[in-house]
Amino acid sequence: MSQYFSDQQDRKLSKNSLVNLQSKKPLGEVLLEAGLVSIAQIEIALEEQQDNNMKIGEILAYRSWIKQETADFFVDRWSSFLEKTPKRPLAFYLLAAGLLDQEQLTILKQKQKQSNSETRLYALAIEQGYIKQVTVNFFLKYLYNLYRFQNLSFPSLYQMIKNYINGEIDFRGLELCQVPLNGVKLKKIILDQSTLIQANLNSSNLSCSSLIKVDLTLADLELANLSYVNFQQACLIEANLRRSNLEQANFRGANLQEADLRGANLFKAYFVAADLRGARFSPVYSYDVYYDQQTIFDANFNPIKAGWKLR
Repeated sequence: MSQYFSDQQDRKLSKNSLVNLQSKKPLGEVLLEAGLVSIAQIEIALEEQQDNNMKIGEILAYRSWIKQETADFFVDRWSSFLEKTPKRPLAFYLLAAGLLDQEQLTILKQKQKQSNSETRLYALAIEQGYIKQVTVNFFLKYLYNLYRFQNLSFPSLYQMIKNYINGEIDFRGLELCQVPLNGVKLKKIILDQSTLIQANLNSSNLSCSSLIKVDLTLADLELANLSYVNFQQACLIEANLRRSNLEQANFRGANLQEADLRGANLFKAYFVAADLRGARFSPVYSYDVYYDQQTIFDANFNPIKAGWKLR
């Protein structure tokens, strides 16, 4: 496992800190960080929990998003495994969590023997598609105190979804770099001055939300519903907005350099004073898209020919 040791720029937590931190987390947050469920699935489970007495793990298992034995493993056994020493091989924990079965384990051992190499079982499991790299990284981090720093704020992400379901909408100033928000429905929320660099918002619904001065550099917003969103002075450098719904979105003063807006619905979108250098658009629009004399375009882009309207 030497390849997983952190370099000088990686951050380390002590074993006790990791155990204490992990034992206090709600199940949904643990499963999210382990890459076993998506944030959209967590959102649905939390909504359903309000209407019945089922536990989050039971709802996720009922919907076949995880196995019930996986939920039981993290609820009943995970904390004790974190505390016990010496540790068992990683395959033992993956088997106990229902993430590998005996048949798969047998196949992996055969492949390991046939290859006559020192390739680890978990690497073969990833190669075979039995388990994801993010899940392996999760186990290595918490069981063996070996991890590479990832700027994923799972506690903030999970708590935001939970608070939204309980009626809260003001989440301004959050640090949510690289978060997986794909598929979530977070209508009419306030994320002003938040940081969502490289966030995955693919197919999400943030309609009628306020994202003033939000940093969405390199964010994936493909197929997202962003109608009536206020992106005033937001940074969307190299953001992927392909085929997104940007009806009446306000990009006043926003930086969209190198952003990809091909196939996006820009009906009455507002690009006054926006920086659109290097941005990619569909060649012609049959509806109004607004700009002004302060809007910055590439020299080869003619907004009038594209059907844009000067404000």
